[in-house]
Amino acid sequence: MDRILLIEDEATSREILELVLTGAGYTVDTAARAAAAHQQLSSTRYALVIADWLLPDGDGIYLADRAIGLGARTVIITGHVSDLPPGTAQRHRLLMKPTKPNQLLAVVRALIGEPQTGR
Repeated sequence: MDRILLIEDEATSREILELVLTGAGYTVDTAARAAAAHQQLSSTRYALVIADWLLPDGDGIYLADRAIGLGARTVIITGHVSDLPPGTAQRHRLLMKPTKPNQLLAVVRALIGEPQTGR
């Protein structure tokens, strides 16, 4: 299973990250808001959840913690690493904004491997 949930409220960033991931062969669902991400987590099983920390209607860390409970691996993307709550880095992989495509793919591959082929 290589399905990824990408939670990012900024449209351009979300589109770029989705393009990088789908271009590498991963199946990606996206959410711009925490409410939508909660629904997707309730209805679909994900190998990986990539969440922006600060969302207009919620907290990406809370979503990532929920995803761990559902068996997913997690990445938090933020421009404010020094402001993250204590313990965040112990539970989730962290990436700084702006995220470079090769850095994102290296972390994704380390967490869930190469995308499945032959779909």
